[in-house]
Amino acid sequence: MIWDIGGQEQFAKLRTIYFKGSNGALGVFDLTNPQSLLKLPGWISSIKKSVKKSIPMIILGNKSDLEHQVERSEAEDLARRLNCEYLETSAKTGDNVELAFETIAKACLHGMTE
Repeated sequence: MIWDIGGQEQFAKLRTIYFKGSNGALGVFDLTNPQSLLKLPGWISSIKKSVKKSIPMIILGNKSDLEHQVERSEAEDLARRLNCEYLETSAKTGDNVELAFETIAKACLHGMTE
């Protein structure tokens, strides 16, 4: 199952319910909005506290089809510090979307066999 957990404050109490039992996570931010990148460490921390085990996580910079406000090197550095992989995607064009899901699925399956 895949859950899309919105960032709106009214859903804050429900998030941890959905995080528990997760086998992987995709943290998505908007490449045209630097503030969205700054929220990722909090999200990753919240997931780690709720899941209480090591799971694969990928940070996705979305809207790669538009002019970037976030430098790739900045996003890659954050991903490295958070121990996550990094990919850039475009939901509009579909660029790297399938790759993102394949990568997280393979990582989850690999974790289940260890």
